[in-house]
Amino acid sequence: MLRKTLAIVLGALAIPAVAPAAGTSKAAPKVTYMLKGTLSRYFAASAAAGGSITIQVSGANYHARFLRGRDFTFAITTTIVIKLNGNSTIGSGSRGVVKFRAPKKMTNAALMTALRPDHMRARQVIDQGRFQPG
Repeated sequence: MLRKTLAIVLGALAIPAVAPAAGTSKAAPKVTYMLKGTLSRYFAASAAAGGSITIQVSGANYHARFLRGRDFTFAITTTIVIKLNGNSTIGSGSRGVVKFRAPKKMTNAALMTALRPDHMRARQVIDQGRFQPG
């Protein structure tokens, strides 16, 4: 009986414990939401104060598809990337793209709450110039 118990204990000790992989997280992965449309009300950020930009969304990537047809104002800082494409500043009425990151698969209500200017910051702003009919 003692040998049987000893064999079971030694067998149990020989099996390595399964530990969770290092660096795994329970948080939802973040994705880039990309909004395309008409830019307006651009205020450049400075060291003293943050700036902002408004976009009237006419197109979007898969994650932001339900945001089409709405206006959103994003806070911007001096650290975000702003591509002016040869312009000196972003003029009202310019076509452009605003990118931001947020958790994947957010509900529409949660994303709309997160898109308040005091919460959401743009990650990148791209000015594509004024629309010129062809």
